Amino acid sequence: SLAERQRMFALPRSSWQDYDKSKLSEGGVIVSRNQKSITLPQAAAAAIGLAKTTATPVEIMSAILKAPVDLLWFGGIGTYVRASGESNQDVGDRANDAIRVTALDVRAKVIGEGANLGVTQRARIEFGMNGGRCNSDAIDNSGGVN
Repeated sequence: SLAERQRMFALPRSSWQDYDKSKLSEGGVIVSRNQKSITLPQAAAAAIGLAKTTATPVEIMSAILKAPVDLLWFGGIGTYVRASGESNQDVGDRANDAIRVTALDVRAKVIGEGANLGVTQRARIEFGMNGGRCNSDAIDNSGGVN
């Protein structure tokens, strides 16, 4: 899949829709926010804690943020985790209000970031106070974001 991502990213104006689906791992899917619903393989739904296999993109992305995983990695644009005492308005990223979760909802052991601001500063503290591990985004991507 590394070679396929490299091929896709070398295309002018590429998007995830350009990804060769035959290169996905078993159970893998590319979720577009524009789809009305998505049917996941049973194994994929179970891995992210969904009781059903057909769900909306919002339900799937929110479930991914709350999945019991070792590492939750942010590598794109947007703020996806806020502290329980913060509102979506406090965050200031309306595009992700529908999928954003609180730090108390995150069941990952570690949050890592190759992006900026995937987690609010207050959420980092709350996540850490509840046993999670995370650095500031500036530490995780100190080599730059590209």
